[in-house]
Amino acid sequence: MNRKIIVVLLFSLALLAACGSKDFSFSGETDNWSATLDVRQTNAGYETQDLLLEYKGEDPESVGEFSYSLDSVGGFGVNGATLNENGFVKGGSEANPTNAQATENTEVEVTVEWNGNTETFILESDG
Repeated sequence: MNRKIIVVLLFSLALLAACGSKDFSFSGETDNWSATLDVRQTNAGYETQDLLLEYKGEDPESVGEFSYSLDSVGGFGVNGATLNENGFVKGGSEANPTNAQATENTEVEVTVEWNGNTETFILESDG
C-alpha cells in the first residue's frame, strides 16, 4: 500500500514539475555572428535567459576581447568577453518575480562590438 502511494506521489511531482515552466527561444544572425536566446519562466515568477553567441568567421582567435549586449526585457551585456576555441560564448541573466518578463512577442536586439566593428541584429521568436 505504501509503495503505491509513493509511486503516485512521485508521478504527481514529476507532472507538476513539467507543467511548472514555460520555455521559448529566439534566434538571429548576421554575416559574422549568430545568436540563440533560450528563455525559461517558472510558475513562481522566476525567469532565466541563456544566450549562445557564435562567431561565424574562420578564425575565432582573431576576435580577441569583445563586448556584447542584449537589449530587451531583462537585458544584459558583457565587456571583455572572449570566445572559446570553437567560436562560442555563453551569457545570461536571472530575474526574480518582481521584474518584468519576456514574452514570445518581445523584441530582442543583440549588439556585438569587436576590433572596431559593430553589428546589431534582431532575434526572432522560434515559436
